[in-house]
Amino acid sequence: MEDQNIDRRVRKTKKQLRQALMDLMSEKPSKSISVRELAERADINRGTFYIHYKDVGDLLQRLEDEMAERLILVCKKYAYANTEVNAFPYLTELYRFAQDNADLCLVLLGPNGDRAYTERICSILRSYFLRDFLSRFYTGSSDRLDHFCSFIVSGNLTLTLDWLSGGMKESAEEMAALAGAIIMDGVRAM
Repeated sequence: MEDQNIDRRVRKTKKQLRQALMDLMSEKPSKSISVRELAERADINRGTFYIHYKDVGDLLQRLEDEMAERLILVCKKYAYANTEVNAFPYLTELYRFAQDNADLCLVLLGPNGDRAYTERICSILRSYFLRDFLSRFYTGSSDRLDHFCSFIVSGNLTLTLDWLSGGMKESAEEMAALAGAIIMDGVRAM
């Protein structure tokens, strides 16, 4: 019984720290956030913070890694061999993922996020799904396909962030259909 209480308290503390970091990063870059400021915002003492993380960068790195790993699982689920010609199920799941993790996506991939992390996410999307998917439709130059993949990933990331920051008025399914239509129109133009 006591272990369950400890686990629950640890989960609660980590949730508070995550939320406090997201709130602060929506105001300024992570490099400008101190442990003291983060602990105050999370309503915990600094000693409690240090039980779980060595510094703000460590907390941020763990959040980034967790999000990247979950994104890889989504991409692998729809890998080339497992995917029908229609990309909409994959895109629908990506938009649901973004919707379920809106706070993380907006902060980690937004203006106060780390550019290297944004590139890491884009690389995951290109490498684990998009390139193989698009190669079914385009058999021309490999370099041209790579450029198109970069364009699609960047555009889709911007579309996703606009959708999230705009309050997600459309459903994940509607956004997936829009993104899919744009992608397939681009394939036809290549």
